[in-house]
Amino acid sequence: MQQNPIPSFDTWTSIFLLVSSLGFFLSLILGSNKASRSHNLPIIFIILGFSFILVQYVLFWTRYESLCQYCYFFDSTWYLAFGPLLYTYITRFYHKSFTIRWHHFFLVIISFFINAYYLIKSDGFEFLNDFKGEVLLYIYWSLKSPWVAIISQVTYLVVIKDFISLSKNEVNSQYEAIREKWTSILTNLFLIFIISFTSYYILSKFSFFNLSWDYAISFSMSFSIYAIGYMVYKEPSIFNGELLSNLFLKESNGQELTNDTKDEFYTQLLFYINNNKPYLDNNLRLVHLADKTGFSTHILSKLINERAQKNFNQFINEYRLEEAKKLLLEDPSTSIKTIYFDVGFNNKATFNNAFKSKFKCTPSEYKKRHLELQDK
Repeated sequence: MQQNPIPSFDTWTSIFLLVSSLGFFLSLILGSNKASRSHNLPIIFIILGFSFILVQYVLFWTRYESLCQYCYFFDSTWYLAFGPLLYTYITRFYHKSFTIRWHHFFLVIISFFINAYYLIKSDGFEFLNDFKGEVLLYIYWSLKSPWVAIISQVTYLVVIKDFISLSKNEVNSQYEAIREKWTSILTNLFLIFIISFTSYYILSKFSFFNLSWDYAISFSMSFSIYAIGYMVYKEPSIFNGELLSNLFLKESNGQELTNDTKDEFYTQLLFYINNNKPYLDNNLRLVHLADKTGFSTHILSKLINERAQKNFNQFINEYRLEEAKKLLLEDPSTSIKTIYFDVGFNNKATFNNAFKSKFKCTPSEYKKRHLELQDK
């Protein structure tokens, strides 16, 4: 009598288990930023969902799935969710007040509850044959079909691209140009995922398909999903002009500005900042300031680096800290939270660290010292 193979890990399954762990860690990092958590939530769910799927793949490859039949991570449900989640993220990125309707997640919700129902009723899907003839079981198998997920993903990819094209402004600012290129990268990564996912169910029909092909396709899917997560994690750097600069920004005619021109431009920049106080905007990015001042992002970044001897964030935070100091002195009764948000910081920890680095004390200590001086 032939015995079933003993469940075991090999090099590749161990690597994929590590990759899934990195996915959980990445979703945790994205969720830890309070300022952007609500906006990044769809991407967090995409990363989290795929990490669970990868764990399920590992259980299947190592044959531990047969020993842990209740370790089921709803892979078919997650595949249906990826399209609506990415659509939710990108639409809110273009229009913060835009919300998609609940019906986009209708199939996802139905799939989740039907899968959960049969997971419990059939003892970890071991006795599904006992439910033959049920309409609900027919719906279960229909929603579990990979082609339903593929159709959903392709549909949402088309909808996203259509949404982006309709959201284009006739006057293309540098910010809009970079945003368009960046969202194009996200959608192209999602396209790689769709192609990889689809190729598995096509190539598996051929005789040459083996476990190595399965690993390669899973690697491609992992790369595309986690690359989306990494891009979202680096979003502020992208819009500060610090990431993928060779892709987004190019030197204008290769010409170098003279020192006199740089001095003149820097004077104009300081005049604009002092009179308009753009640093009070919590969402200010290098590309936003470039649009407002009329400089290219490359020139603006270079001016700040050379003339102020700081990067963009340090340069803007200097103004924010001076504004915070002024507010602390003018009205000590104002809460620290109100002050740091009003001057352009998004979280207390960043504000406290920057304030302490500049003034050698925390905002609370600074306020306390000022009150003590007033009482004397």
